[in-house]
Amino acid sequence: MGEATQQSRTVRTRRTALLLLALAAVALVPGFLFLAPDPHLRHPWELALLFAFGICAHRADVHVKAKVPLKVDGGYALALVAVAISGPLAGLIVYLPWELASRVIWREHKVFTPGALANLASYGWSALAAAEVLRLANAMTPTPQAAAGLFTAGIAMGVIQFGIARFVYGTLYQGHRVWPLLRSEFPEFVTIVLAEVVLGTITAVLFGAIGIAAFAIFAPVILIPGLLLPALARRRSVRQLDQAAATALYATALADVLRLSRDRRRVLAGAAHLLHAARHASAARWGDLHDIEFAAWYAREHYDGSGGPAALAADQIPLDGRILAVAVKWAQLTAAGSQQLPHSEALLGLELAAGSELDPRIVAAAGEIVNAELPFARDHAFQPVLHRLPLPRALRREGLPHAMAGFEQA
Repeated sequence: MGEATQQSRTVRTRRTALLLLALAAVALVPGFLFLAPDPHLRHPWELALLFAFGICAHRADVHVKAKVPLKVDGGYALALVAVAISGPLAGLIVYLPWELASRVIWREHKVFTPGALANLASYGWSALAAAEVLRLANAMTPTPQAAAGLFTAGIAMGVIQFGIARFVYGTLYQGHRVWPLLRSEFPEFVTIVLAEVVLGTITAVLFGAIGIAAFAIFAPVILIPGLLLPALARRRSVRQLDQAAATALYATALADVLRLSRDRRRVLAGAAHLLHAARHASAARWGDLHDIEFAAWYAREHYDGSGGPAALAADQIPLDGRILAVAVKWAQLTAAGSQQLPHSEALLGLELAAGSELDPRIVAAAGEIVNAELPFARDHAFQPVLHRLPLPRALRREGLPHAMAGFEQA
């Protein structure tokens, strides 16, 4: 009896949510007629450019792990700029095609769903709210003096969207509890909104000063992160690499985690080739040959002193040799011609050898590589790439992995 009562209550709550969302969507018609009676769209070419940005960003968006999924696609920034230069209808025009395309063209979702209703209501009312804030702040023209009004309008846009699409839809229809949802989702949501609203405000102000050239700053900031992070998922499997190539890849990635220089990484790559081919790579630099041979010579030492050729132990073994030992073992577990294990299983093999054959600190660095890059890898035997990115070390090894930890593939 209690279960039947609970089910009946859930059905009533969902119906209430659908009714509220439907009323909010239908009310957009009088809302636009009374609050935005002038439908004339100024700057049509700029709106077309914003629309193109939106399509590109939507196809390369990043999904935040959340009870109610959040997307990082530049939407708030794009819509805020559209509202600022051409009014609320422009903001809705910039928003809606992504939704329609994902449902009608790419068929990522069904056409008519409660989520679609929630999105329509949240998009429309957020655009109207932003326009009303701009009107009240006398910031209808995007000038430096209007920056505060633009920023406030963007925040209002975010609050309205969260209230409708996350709060009403997420709690009443999907059944999430209010306070746990707010505690877990709202801080991340606010971070996303603040970043995009700042970008949209700057772009709108610059547009008022220099016109379409403002998008030269806007485009890379919106598109590059959205394209870069998903691109990390489209990496080839390490199973396509032979033992030498996989060892070189792992050794250079480990060296980057351990904060070794680019020159040391180059030496380690050369030593990996020498270990497997018994000869120097044709591309090896003359000045590196001695260091390459030195690193390769000690790669077969064991951390507990049971290896050779000198039976060295622990820190007596040169660091390059200890790195290569882990890289060789890792490649033997994952590369072509091996057991071709996923990294999660290969790490278990490395950990079993830590303290005896391998340096535990280097094995921990291998775990750091996997944990940092796995959230964006489609193949669990992915080729590490962070060490190859042309970014400052702090961003490459700390900032980007921290950002990636909050994301998952679309």
